[in-house]
Amino acid sequence: MVHKSKKYYDLIAYKVGRFHEAVNTTVHFFVLDNIFIDSAQPTTKKIFIEIAKNYKPEYCLLTHYHEDHAGNAYDLKKLFNTKIFAHNLSVSYLENGYKMLPYEKIIWGVPEKFSPDFIYSDKVEIGKYSFNVIHTPGHSVDSVSLLEINRGWLFTGDLFISAKPKYLRRDENIYTILESLKKLLNYDFDVMFCAHRGIVDEKPKELISKKIKYIEDLIDKVKKLHEKGYSVKKIRNKLLGFEDITSFATNFDFCKLNIVKSVLSN
Repeated sequence: MVHKSKKYYDLIAYKVGRFHEAVNTTVHFFVLDNIFIDSAQPTTKKIFIEIAKNYKPEYCLLTHYHEDHAGNAYDLKKLFNTKIFAHNLSVSYLENGYKMLPYEKIIWGVPEKFSPDFIYSDKVEIGKYSFNVIHTPGHSVDSVSLLEINRGWLFTGDLFISAKPKYLRRDENIYTILESLKKLLNYDFDVMFCAHRGIVDEKPKELISKKIKYIEDLIDKVKKLHEKGYSVKKIRNKLLGFEDITSFATNFDFCKLNIVKSVLSN
C-alpha cells in the first residue's frame, strides 16, 4: 500500500494507492486545516481513515464523483460528520452508484453510496479559505476545479495529469477537456494541485498551455490523416503508437485509440 505525504505551507498532500506508484494507480488528496479536498479510493480506506482521525475534517470538497476521489466520503460523513460539497451533476452518481469495470473495482474499489450535504455555488468560503468553483468537464461531466483565491492555489482534480496525454477513457471528450483547460487560463494561480501528479509549483500555467497546444496539434494531425483515408487504427499507430499494457489491463477503456475516436466523433 503506497502512502506518502508532502507538506506545502499550510497544506499537506497525501499520496495513496493499492498497488505501485504509477501515476494512474495512485491518487492524492489534500488537507487544509479542517478541509479535505477529495477522499481517495475505497481500496485505501484503512490508511485513509487513520489519516483522517488526525484531522477529523469538518468539510470535504469533491472535484468529481469518481471512486478514487469520492471513494471514502461516506466514511467521513459516518465517522466524523464531515460535510460534503459536490457539483449538482455529481449527485445522482453519489446517491445511486454507477457501472464500474473490473479493473476499476480491483484498483480503486466500489464506493458506498451517500448524499452530499452541499451543492456547489460559484464560491465556497470556509474560515480563512475562499474557493472559486470552476466547472471543468471533459474527464467527467461533473468535474470542477477549485481555486483558493487568497493563495492562488488551483486544485484541478483529473483535468491536467499530463501535458502530453496518449490515452483517453472511453467516456472522456477531448474537445470538452480542451475547452476546460482554456477556461483555467482566465484565472490567476501560481500552484496547481493535481490529483495524480501532486503539487505542481513550477509554471503550472505554462504546463496547461503546453497541453492545450499538444491537444490542438493532435486534433489537427488526426483530421488531416483521416481526410487522407487513414483508418482510426493507422492514425493511432502513426501518432501515438501501438496499444500497450495500460490499454490491455483496462480492456481498452483507457487507451490510445479512444483519443482518435474522440477527435473524429465531433
